[in-house]
Amino acid sequence: LADMGYTAVLVDGRDSFTGQDVGLLTRLPIEASGRTDEQAIVGVSDRLYGVSKNLWVRMDLDGTPVTVIGVHFLARPDDVERRPRREAQAEVIRQLVEAEHAAGRQVIALGDFNDFDEAVLDRRGSQPISDVMAIVKRAGPGDDDDLVNVIGDVPQSQRFTALYDRNANNTIDPGELSAIDHMLLSPGLYRRVLDVRYVHTHDPREVSDHFPIVVTLSR
Repeated sequence: LADMGYTAVLVDGRDSFTGQDVGLLTRLPIEASGRTDEQAIVGVSDRLYGVSKNLWVRMDLDGTPVTVIGVHFLARPDDVERRPRREAQAEVIRQLVEAEHAAGRQVIALGDFNDFDEAVLDRRGSQPISDVMAIVKRAGPGDDDDLVNVIGDVPQSQRFTALYDRNANNTIDPGELSAIDHMLLSPGLYRRVLDVRYVHTHDPREVSDHFPIVVTLSR
């Protein structure tokens, strides 16, 4: 897409199991990019865990300093054994968001969080067994800096971002569509939201099993 003005940003991740990474395509100038290798405590143990797949990019959005944080958390939101590790990942990203806020930057945190948001229910009313989304959104010491999940701007019937074919029958059965991908905005950016929509135009059994989230901001 270079002939359309896009620049690709990719920082190699640490996922040795899938080899997956997080990338960004942008037409805005990039000030800096990187990843966080910080770790957080897992539950009440002495273990530490980080986010193997993440990326941050600093840019200017019409005069507003913005940091975009892309993530891909540990899978299986209903797996009790994995919950503490995904919550540790959430804390790592929360700390990154807090640091960027403290530096005077607005934040967009987005990607496959592999978890549900109990504050804004998805199409099937999925209830999380973790505090992952609450942790990430709690960006600082007060409520006025908490991140906002744009899913709330979409009718509940349209709130699904992924297919999980539980019984592997290659059919989209009731309850197999849920929202595990999210876009969280700092309050200053959320006030500029003009439109939020999920693009459900492809068959998730044939292409990607995830759907895009499109958010339009005012200048």
